[in-house]
Amino acid sequence: MKPDGGEGQEEKGPLQIPLLTPYKMGNFQLYHRIVLAPLTRQRSFNNVPQPHAILYYSQRTTKGGLLIAEATGVSDTAKGYPHIPGIWTREQVQAWKPIVDAVHAKGGIFFCQIWHAGRVSNQVDSKT
Repeated sequence: MKPDGGEGQEEKGPLQIPLLTPYKMGNFQLYHRIVLAPLTRQRSFNNVPQPHAILYYSQRTTKGGLLIAEATGVSDTAKGYPHIPGIWTREQVQAWKPIVDAVHAKGGIFFCQIWHAGRVSNQVDSKT
């Protein structure tokens, strides 16, 4: 019976919101389907991720949630914008480690979006 006393289907429990349901993505088990999309923040001086990025990404982390890093240059000539983070030097890789560790510590999943700006890359941007 319906709550109003009429005939009909019984309620089947709480309504599930698809966006909040788990999802298996390859080897990764996401707890929900909300993803932090990559943003171009341009706050990595000398193309080295800065310590403030630890706070930025960890504040946006949820257990089982997916975060995709901002565009991360693969070489000095790959940049389309100044002050983007890179991953082509040892210093840059080391700077990413505490960021990734902070996301993992909160149970998040972190992907690095590797990037080459293609034709947009130029010598002016490569020197900034």
